[in-house]
Amino acid sequence: MKFLLDLLFRVFQLFTEPYFLVFLAVVIIALLRRKNKYKKLRIGIFVSVVVLIIFIGNGFLGKLTSGYLQKSYLHTPEMKVATVQNPIIVVLGGGVVDIDNTEKLHTMSYSRMVAAYQLYHEFQKNNQSCKILISGKGRGHISEAELFSENFKQMGVPDSDLIKEDQSMNTYQNAKFSNEILKKMGVSNLYLVTSGFHMKRSVALFRTFGLKPIPQASDFIDTEITWFPNSYNAAFTFVMLKEVVGIWQVQLYNSLGMNK
Repeated sequence: MKFLLDLLFRVFQLFTEPYFLVFLAVVIIALLRRKNKYKKLRIGIFVSVVVLIIFIGNGFLGKLTSGYLQKSYLHTPEMKVATVQNPIIVVLGGGVVDIDNTEKLHTMSYSRMVAAYQLYHEFQKNNQSCKILISGKGRGHISEAELFSENFKQMGVPDSDLIKEDQSMNTYQNAKFSNEILKKMGVSNLYLVTSGFHMKRSVALFRTFGLKPIPQASDFIDTEITWFPNSYNAAFTFVMLKEVVGIWQVQLYNSLGMNK
C-alpha cells in the first residue's frame, strides 16, 4: 500500500515540472494526430499546457505558493532564552555537492548553519548549555552531519555540544531518527532550523513523532512577477510545488497512520 502511494506521489511531483508537461503534451498531441476527430482535444491540451507554463514561468503561481509555504515563518517570535531549559537545536541538512571529487555543503546549508549558530550563540550569551543536533546523511561519501559538524567547530562550537544524526536520507527520516536520539535524552521540545519553504512539511513530520518543534526559518525563496516566463521563476516554482505535494503526502499518511 505505502509503496503504491509513494509511487503515486512521485508521479504527482512530475506534473509540477514544466519540461515534463511539455514532453507529455507533445507525446499526447502526436498520438492524437492520427485521427482528425481529436483536433479540438489537441488544441485544448496545447493551450492548457501553454497557459500552465506561463503561470509557472511568470512568477504568479510561485507567489501564491511562496505565501502558503513561508508566510507563517517570516516573523520569528522573540525568544526568551533565559526561560528555556537545556535547549536543543535541530538543524536539517540542505544537501551536498560534489565538484571535482570534493564534497561540500550545498549553498542552502550555509543559511541553516548560520541560523542555528545565531540561536546557539544567544543561549551561550546567557550562560546556558545548548546542544545542536545535525540531521542528514546526504548522498555523498561524507555525511551532511559530518560536514556541518566540521563547519560548526570552525565557528567555535565545541564537539561536546554537537550531536550527529548521519543516517537520514529525507525529511521523514530526519524526524524519525532525530526523535530516536531525543527520546533517549528525554527531550520533546526543540528549535527546528531549516529553509522557509521546507518548514511546513518538516514541522508536520516532527509533530508526527510527538515532538514539539519551534520553527526557526533560515532562508526564504520567492518568484518575481514578469511579463514573460523565465527559468528563474520556473525553477523556484517547481521546488515549491514539489514541496506542496510533499505536504499533501504527509497529511494523507498521517490520516492513514502510515507515518510512524
